[in-house]
Amino acid sequence: MMRRVAYFIVVCVFALGMGGELPYGQLLRYGEGPGPLEEEGLYRQAVNLVMEHAAMQPGDEVVLTDSLNEMLHSLDPHSSYYTPEIFKDLMEDQKGKFSGIGLLVAKPGPDSPLLVVTPIPDTPAYKAGIRAGDLILEVDGKQTASMTSREAVKRLKGPKGTTVVVKIGRGDSTTPQTVTLKRANIPKHTVPYSFMLGDGEGYVKITTFGQTTSDELQEALKKLKSEGMESLVLDLRNNPGGSFPAAIAVASTFLAKGQEVVSIRGRRAGMVHPFKVKRDGKYVDLPLAVLLNRGSASASEIVAGALQDHDRALVVGERSWGKGLVQTLTPLDNGGALAITTARYYTPSGRLIQRDYSKSYDTYFFPDEQPDSSKAPKTPSAKEEALTDAGRKVYGGGGIEPDVVVKEPLIPPLALRFERKRAFLNFVAEKVEAGKLKANGVSAPVLLESFRKSMSGGKEKFTKKEWTKSETYMQHALKREAMTMLLGQEEGYKAMADMDTQLSRARQLLSTEKPSRKAA
Repeated sequence: MMRRVAYFIVVCVFALGMGGELPYGQLLRYGEGPGPLEEEGLYRQAVNLVMEHAAMQPGDEVVLTDSLNEMLHSLDPHSSYYTPEIFKDLMEDQKGKFSGIGLLVAKPGPDSPLLVVTPIPDTPAYKAGIRAGDLILEVDGKQTASMTSREAVKRLKGPKGTTVVVKIGRGDSTTPQTVTLKRANIPKHTVPYSFMLGDGEGYVKITTFGQTTSDELQEALKKLKSEGMESLVLDLRNNPGGSFPAAIAVASTFLAKGQEVVSIRGRRAGMVHPFKVKRDGKYVDLPLAVLLNRGSASASEIVAGALQDHDRALVVGERSWGKGLVQTLTPLDNGGALAITTARYYTPSGRLIQRDYSKSYDTYFFPDEQPDSSKAPKTPSAKEEALTDAGRKVYGGGGIEPDVVVKEPLIPPLALRFERKRAFLNFVAEKVEAGKLKANGVSAPVLLESFRKSMSGGKEKFTKKEWTKSETYMQHALKREAMTMLLGQEEGYKAMADMDTQLSRARQLLSTEKPSRKAA
């Protein structure tokens, strides 16, 4: 059962395509079907037997959802049925906006009230003076301490123009404040971070591909260019994909007219549809590096594969996921949707992006949990070999293999324990709530020493050796939380840049190799 739940979560993360329709009419009683039972009648007969005779009767929605998913998962790992609620969330991600009050929130513990990590600028919450470190004690009269984080966020969201009443607690005030906010459209940024790293090096992070991604990217690049950008690190790590048109637009920004971005090949022989750049990209000559890891999939792999095959960018990091199945998504009458694989993605050099899943879905969805022998890198076969425009050898067989492999370092054990318990967040939140931490007075060493005293006096037990091993990471993590609460997400994100070995390697390579426009 746990594996089924895990499959569903992973499939939802990579839900990027489009779908089909399943006839589902009135259920027949056993033996009442006219004439010989065909496949549809057999299904209805089985459902009726389950509903009438199972020791524990399942709900209609459970039967529908599970049976549809079992049928679709027998085709491939990514064909799936999405319930109305899940489908709504997927479409919200694609559109790049939702209706709410504009807060990034967290729930430090299961019985804790909702904590404001940061308000989104120019939103109802921001304009009402709600700030980082505030506690949302109640939403429409209901205490958030008794809610899950998902339930609390769902209550804060709602149709544009409707109101929600929140009770705010603040560390420097003994009396909670009740505020009525009118919900508005909130932008859901897919390019949340763009800043200069120094020495003419720009950095852009794309978290997912949606309808607004191309416009967001152009705006970010324009800003960085005005700040002196001469090269760029494009970070696609942990980006599960999204809108196919957005992937084409992003890749086209850095490619020349006529260069292929990706091709789609269906099950019928000769069904090949290439997608090519229609005009020179605005940044076709900009030296470029792309960051990937195991969490990069689908649209991310389309972009990285195109830039690598045309020798347009150096790809740094770890091999990507390998999700190269084209999904067709069709809305259903109940508000849900069906996603069915109809084709496969190939990079310009002819590499199949999709990773093999024929061995088992366990191996496919949980590669890091397999025995060491199954995780060992395989020797690429001649069939998987391809050449870039400049004649470099690249290999298919699942995902995009980086030009330079850099493994992400593990978080030291003690620091990882604190991260999982949200100890850094809770500690900084208390300081901010009490007014003891200001944006211009954040000293990471001082903050770390205060944190050590706080942890030493509590239930946490650790040795001096454990502390020393985790010290550097913890110092950066505390600064991350402080900057996020005091100055916003981007400043918090910057605080961890020095710890990013993959980013550091990409910067080093850009300073020496500077890949730019190649022959179309």
